[in-house]
Amino acid sequence: MLISQMNPEALSREQITKVVFGAESEVDDGTQLADIIFVFGGKNLDRVWKAVELYNDGRAPYILFAGGDRFGEWDQPEATMMRDEAVKMGVPPESIFIETMSNHTKENVIASLIVLDRALGLQQIQRVLFVSAPSHMRRCQLLLKTFMPPWYEFVWSPDHRAKGRRDNWWTEPVEVKRAMGELNKVISGVKGRYFMDAEIDI
Repeated sequence: MLISQMNPEALSREQITKVVFGAESEVDDGTQLADIIFVFGGKNLDRVWKAVELYNDGRAPYILFAGGDRFGEWDQPEATMMRDEAVKMGVPPESIFIETMSNHTKENVIASLIVLDRALGLQQIQRVLFVSAPSHMRRCQLLLKTFMPPWYEFVWSPDHRAKGRRDNWWTEPVEVKRAMGELNKVISGVKGRYFMDAEIDI
């Protein structure tokens, strides 16, 4: 079903899981190598730990951390905070790029295009491992596919947080609220032409 045809109130828990968190087949199986690990902005360090794990496993030679100061809300850009944590964990600074201008998910992608082009050349990239919270993955994927070059392949790499995963999001009221919020953002985002439509097997 196309996302644009979905009614959030009519979807079952299984269907919501596939729309928001992706099917199991969409999530990284641990085998694909990439040119860059793209980490969406956020204050939760789980995404940094996941990115460092991917880097240490040799899955990609570089990490890009995206995220600014949330319209002045933070003292330090999210990307800078994440980079500093990754360096503490042993990632060489020369393997890290940061994008510090963006204030939300869409800007994470758009502002990172210039960073990636200057650092590597957009034409040199074919596959991207992208990292964020599990419930954020579909929206991240749609934004990447909308604004990144059309030949890129994107591999879902959700972080390892204990709660709010595709296998337990419905067990905590706060995670249910977060997942339903993401579902509505995905559907309204497509209908509002914020990002591209997509067919999802639900």
